[in-house]
Amino acid sequence: MFRSLARRTSVRSILAALFLALVGAALAQNVVISPRSIVVNPVPAYDLEVWVDKDTSGRDTPSYDVGEPIRISVRSSVDAYVYLFSIAADGEIVQVLPNRFDGAGSEPVVRAGQTRTFPPSGARYQFNVAPPNGLAKVIAVASRDQLDTSTLASFRAEQDFATSSIGEDAFARALRIIVSPLPQNDWVSATALYYVGSRPAQAAYGRLEVSSTPSGAEVYVDRSFAGYTPLRYDLRPGTYDIEVVAASGTYTERVQVRPDRSTAVAATFRPVVRTGTARFASTPSDADVYVDGSYLGTTPIGSTSFDVGTYSVEFRRSGYDTLRRTFEVRAGQDTRVDATLRAQAGTLEVTSNVGGARVFLNGRDVGVIPNGTGRLVLRDLASATYEVTLVAPGYRTVVESVRVDAGRTTAVTLRQTRF
Repeated sequence: MFRSLARRTSVRSILAALFLALVGAALAQNVVISPRSIVVNPVPAYDLEVWVDKDTSGRDTPSYDVGEPIRISVRSSVDAYVYLFSIAADGEIVQVLPNRFDGAGSEPVVRAGQTRTFPPSGARYQFNVAPPNGLAKVIAVASRDQLDTSTLASFRAEQDFATSSIGEDAFARALRIIVSPLPQNDWVSATALYYVGSRPAQAAYGRLEVSSTPSGAEVYVDRSFAGYTPLRYDLRPGTYDIEVVAASGTYTERVQVRPDRSTAVAATFRPVVRTGTARFASTPSDADVYVDGSYLGTTPIGSTSFDVGTYSVEFRRSGYDTLRRTFEVRAGQDTRVDATLRAQAGTLEVTSNVGGARVFLNGRDVGVIPNGTGRLVLRDLASATYEVTLVAPGYRTVVESVRVDAGRTTAVTLRQTRF
């Protein structure tokens, strides 16, 4: 904990009813609380860094003497609302950002890539490390949306800095409740540690570093979910069973975590190739098949291997409408994709000099030549060669072959003569 030379902060307890509500709250699966009572997003979408002035890396744990000045810095990789808290070894909490002391601390928005330091240069106050001795924490929480942090620390009377004394365990539970409703990619947290007084002969924690190939595997410590690889996780010294779970299998290892040391666990998994097959047929056959825009062959096509997933397919055949559809390939299964193609239509115009003459198409009566125009229009004909026959009393029958093509109008003129 630290104190401001401008005004010393007093700390009072949060209402017991609030504390009981935090203890009984359900814990969401997308939030992890580490053994150090640090709230972690296991799949953060952006970076957040926090550090103290004796360790700009944010990874070490420097020591400060009581009364020594301390400065805290934070940086986010995206525009975000950032909230900073200092937690003393005895669980007393001071909210550093936002605060009411000056304009620099009243606005929690941190722009992408901007470093905010408290106290800022030229500030009318400074932070000095205060008792008790022990391990202290600075916790930063960033969110794309503004958060209500009044359950973590609250402004009392004329305090310039919000405070509470709920302790770090209740703080972690309360913070978890606040961030749990947020989308997974909206928030992230970071922590810097420092000792007040001398560094202890033996550190209270060691570090577990878990990696996997490929990354993104689930990590369980003594069957409790800890996050996804690559993972850095602080644990009290001792023996732990580590499980790294990927789609292709599970890697297990028992490790010994030692104080102030890093223990590495590396898991390598064989790539999982999940495939199925699909076959293609069409009526009529000899249709060209394109899958996701790439030519596959001409129907019928036998079983062809695909990665598991959803695909688009086109059947194309001259004289027929292109048929488009989707199909799904499932692991270890053969999918049959059938298509019935619709013939494209053409139009035939038959003109004759004899009104009332009857017209036959391939021997089928299709109408008569109307008086006046002398033209009969036949629509929606499949692409083919047709035999056109004209029959009228007192006139010689006329027969002629005509080719009709899809999408086109074919005109034919037939002249009948009298007997």
